[in-house]
Amino acid sequence: MTDLWHQLPKATRTALLARGTESWQQVYDGVATHNKQWRPLRPPIMSVATYELLTDISATVARLILAACLRRATTAGELRRALGMPVGAIDLLDEDLPLTDELLGGVRADILLAGGTPYVVEANIDSALGGAHDSDGVARRFLLAYSGDPVLDRVGLTAPPSAVDARYEAVRTALQLSGEDRLAMVFTTGGTYPGSQDGLAMIKLLEPFSERGRELGLDMRVYPVEWLTLDDAGRLCVDDGPIDAVLRMFVPQGTTASDGLQALHTAVQTGAVRMFTQTASWLLASKAIFAWLWDDLPSLPPEEAETIRRHVPRTEVLSGDRRNRAIANQNLLVLKPSGSYGGVGVVVGPEVPPHTWAAALDAAIAEGGYILQSYVAVDHLTMQFVEITTGETQEAAVPFCIAPYLFAGTPAGAYLRFTVPGAGPVVNVGQGALTSGLLLLP
Repeated sequence: MTDLWHQLPKATRTALLARGTESWQQVYDGVATHNKQWRPLRPPIMSVATYELLTDISATVARLILAACLRRATTAGELRRALGMPVGAIDLLDEDLPLTDELLGGVRADILLAGGTPYVVEANIDSALGGAHDSDGVARRFLLAYSGDPVLDRVGLTAPPSAVDARYEAVRTALQLSGEDRLAMVFTTGGTYPGSQDGLAMIKLLEPFSERGRELGLDMRVYPVEWLTLDDAGRLCVDDGPIDAVLRMFVPQGTTASDGLQALHTAVQTGAVRMFTQTASWLLASKAIFAWLWDDLPSLPPEEAETIRRHVPRTEVLSGDRRNRAIANQNLLVLKPSGSYGGVGVVVGPEVPPHTWAAALDAAIAEGGYILQSYVAVDHLTMQFVEITTGETQEAAVPFCIAPYLFAGTPAGAYLRFTVPGAGPVVNVGQGALTSGLLLLP
């Protein structure tokens, strides 16, 4: 249903790998990754119809998440309390902000497939959706590498619409930016994004991202949140002066306190700067809301209930009275922290021994804030890899995750992640998974 590799003619597959072998170093030059051993020799290839199906499912689940929140809260503060989060759990949170569709300005659902059926296992809802710049670039550079090949020119491969461009358009519209407004993409040097700890290096690395914004008519730059300042007039400033708007590209949870973060907080509160998106959007990314979706099934319209049953794994909030059942059903469950991201704290029941599972459950019950989700026996993707140091190639069937982007409801791009030969089951960049863009066939 997803990757069309095995359906392509042998001559096409041979040509794809030949061009990939020649160009993988250029394709992945500058791509952020923790993996220093492997690189893929091609991107996954999907039909346009399948891509549209996955983006439709993502959009539907995002709307259902917001609706579940609105059944329990009308403001960000009420939602924070309903989720059991303490004050301060979300940075820069406006507790009085109404819950509206504007919080769905950025969506990237993590989709696993089992038997060809898509399952949304997490929904990242925020402006700080990583991977767009890299996945756009990988897809574009693979296409460039294929150009001029007599076999591949006949195939009709294309890339999805640019996620970078779609986010810029969403920012322009949401913040009502004019050509005179100065915009900064603000990141943190305290995050886990590869290389982000070096602020100057990141500014240089992301210059193509800034340049694309300028090509689209935006007065654009990137800057670390830690370096932000306020001038005497209360305006938020970067190195080249005051700015009018911020594209927030750090997850607003556990950000290290700094003068720059406080300056941003003050500027947002006073209205000196507009920000995409408000940090209340990150509340909607809580995995506990997946349990609400299942709790609400009896009251939902049949079509919405069917979407949840078919495309959202059964999810429940972990509590002490569920321990014995969780022990008995270890091979059917995944344990996840409700509010973390990046694969941190995830324990896959079938992949660990019983004593490890029991200890993880006990620790999670004591700490609170965890969910149990039905295990998805994920389909595997047959990928071809090159070992960086030796140049040797290897084919392996690996777990993978598809994460299409939606910005202000517009589908664009996709962030593909897959493990490498010999790796474990969690498909996460922080744990060595590789990333790619996506190519489409009519």
